[in-house]
Amino acid sequence: MYFLLGIFYIFLGKLSFDFLIVNKKKNFEIKQIYTSFYPLIGIFIFGNVLLIFNFFTGLNKVSIFLFFLILFGISLIRNFKILSNYKLYFFNLSILLISGTNIGISKDANLYHLQSQAWLRDEKIIFGLSNINPYLGYSSIFEYINSLLWIENNYILIHFISLYIIACVFDLVFKFIRSDSNYLNNIGYVFLIVGFLDNFGFSGGRNGFLFLQETFKYDQIFSSLFLMTLILFLFIYKFSDKETGFTLFFFMTVFTIQTRFTGHIILLLFLFLIINKKFPLINKKNIVPVFLYLIFVFKNFLYSSCLWFPVSFTCIKIAPWHQPKQADYISNLVLNTNKLPNSKATDTIFFKDFIDEFLITQIDYVFNFLITLLIIIIFFLVFSKKLMINIFQISGSIILFFVWIFIAPTYRFGVPFFLSIYFIISYLYLDKVNINFSKNLKNMFILPLFFFVILAIIRGDSILELQNLNSISLVVEKKEIEFVNIEDNWWISPRDDDSFLCGTYKYCYVENFESRKIKYLNNYFYFDPINKNYYLDKFS
Repeated sequence: MYFLLGIFYIFLGKLSFDFLIVNKKKNFEIKQIYTSFYPLIGIFIFGNVLLIFNFFTGLNKVSIFLFFLILFGISLIRNFKILSNYKLYFFNLSILLISGTNIGISKDANLYHLQSQAWLRDEKIIFGLSNINPYLGYSSIFEYINSLLWIENNYILIHFISLYIIACVFDLVFKFIRSDSNYLNNIGYVFLIVGFLDNFGFSGGRNGFLFLQETFKYDQIFSSLFLMTLILFLFIYKFSDKETGFTLFFFMTVFTIQTRFTGHIILLLFLFLIINKKFPLINKKNIVPVFLYLIFVFKNFLYSSCLWFPVSFTCIKIAPWHQPKQADYISNLVLNTNKLPNSKATDTIFFKDFIDEFLITQIDYVFNFLITLLIIIIFFLVFSKKLMINIFQISGSIILFFVWIFIAPTYRFGVPFFLSIYFIISYLYLDKVNINFSKNLKNMFILPLFFFVILAIIRGDSILELQNLNSISLVVEKKEIEFVNIEDNWWISPRDDDSFLCGTYKYCYVENFESRKIKYLNNYFYFDPINKNYYLDKFS
């Protein structure tokens, strides 16, 4: 099932690439580079088709499975031969599969992910869903993707999605290392240096490289998509691919944004392409990603009354399901808990308290990051004999670092920022330094380093688990939840000691977020909070 699902995303990505992205034939190397993005485009299209379907129906329908089965069959007939290009990709997947031997599940699963996906599976889109559980307002595109990957209460397929994405990163980097272009080689070398050094340093290492998390955590997925989009930018900026490359970049940018709001940072790269390289912003091929972006934003509005929850200035207060100050409260809660764990939304975080916590929990990662950055600079200095870092690179890196400090100063959120800084600081070296490793040296040193880096992502105990392995699965035990009759509906209320755990139950309150189910237009309904002043009272 693992490899079959991976093949499905490759074929769906190829079909989508041919119809929605490619403008004209490319040379062989560029074409091979873009094949690394097929699985990502397949996952992206899969999620967005489900997003559109959910406006009209629940997703756990035989007709929807048949629809994707037909698409798979069409692409299989048209593109069967492309599987020969994915030998390394499937080898990477084989290595990464080891992580599934004892992968855990995030506490966020029972907090809101399972509940969110239960709604998607059973019901067409619900307005004001954040009013029964504010965390449902986040609703990443991966909620849609994962909603069709349940096998009863076994959720291992959801873990596999992150492996498909990480395998794409390594597939692309391998092609860069084997390329005849020094520029692409250098991008690969930066990636490998960071990946190798990630295993050493203070507190056991970690310097901003890709990593694996518990299932239902999306940090590693976002970091991988962010990195793929950044590397794609470096590629099309260098080779001025204003057609296929730019459209693919547009798709990847929207995918990254749909995964997490901070993906909007990538839009800054559009300015470089449009201003410095004169890339055409208006292109008929770009209509599709723009449309999918707008559909996603509209979904956000229906869920929470905000275009991007919990960014309060994007909230539209005239929506009947608008909950005053909900977005402000959740936004404050997220910012505060990232700066000082166990703090509340209404707490004032003093600078001294934040610094004390940061020095205890995060400073080792910052030291590892700075040491790695220094080693990258020294590596290129050895070959270039001069320092090639300008004020713009330094300024951009400092700004990115402090954006991380301000919005989410914890390591798991810092990875995209650290990776970006590595490539910003080394950019002039990428373009101007020729490191002519012989083919034999690459085979003897660089390739073993590549496979060490991918293997090192996997935890040691996952590898040890292989000796006692019978099957790979991820079963979540269901929580016992009491039923409470409220008005004319059966609602579900968790026990006092599990006040935030709803699991797969749809009609489940967390805290005191009681709401009425109000019929709306054309058999849609929305949740209207009984206490509209709940968050106003919190702030007062």
